[in-house]
Amino acid sequence: MLEDIKILSDLNLYSITFRIILAMILSGLLGMEREKKQRPAGFRTYVVVCLGATLTCITNLYMFGLYENVDPARIPAQVVSGIGFLGAGTIIVTRNSRIKGLTTAAGLWCCATIGIAIGSGFYSGAIICSIAVLVIMRVLTFVDRSFIKYNKYIYLYVECDHSLFMPALIRFTHERDYSIYDLEQYPAINNLPGYMLFSLKIKDPQNRYRVINDIKNLEGCILIEEMGH
Repeated sequence: MLEDIKILSDLNLYSITFRIILAMILSGLLGMEREKKQRPAGFRTYVVVCLGATLTCITNLYMFGLYENVDPARIPAQVVSGIGFLGAGTIIVTRNSRIKGLTTAAGLWCCATIGIAIGSGFYSGAIICSIAVLVIMRVLTFVDRSFIKYNKYIYLYVECDHSLFMPALIRFTHERDYSIYDLEQYPAINNLPGYMLFSLKIKDPQNRYRVINDIKNLEGCILIEEMGH
């Protein structure tokens, strides 16, 4: 048993094969979770990123064995900083100031560090971290939904004709005793309609979707979307 552990700890054909296979399995699990949600970076991207980070670390350890003056942490450090460029490509800021892809970008960065851990032979850390990331991506999604379910504040993006929608919205909020916060209005530009962003405090969080639907039916409303979903 101890001999097997030593084989996997040293840099040899068996340990290199094991590290690459482990990197494919762990990153594949994370990538599948993102793939199911149709995120910009899915199964293949996660696997390729993790394999690249793993091989980078293995190569660095190999060079360290050949040349004593090589810093074993130098090349992996560049992977951690360089992955930021790939992660930035998954982040999208929409017209309604909504940011998408942050979790995917963070997942790619974490996947690269998992690859570095595997390439270094730190198997336990890589496995535990992979499990933790999976739990965060799957379980905490339900926690977020539970929090939203009991939140009295709704943050809305509305495309509208301001001259018609604004009076209708004011009447609507006065009738139901709702409060508007952080209102931002943007006029129509060229062929694009005007839009506004605002927070609405309602009485009963359970009625949030009914409230959104009622606002959608107000005069002058073209499109409505709840932010953060």
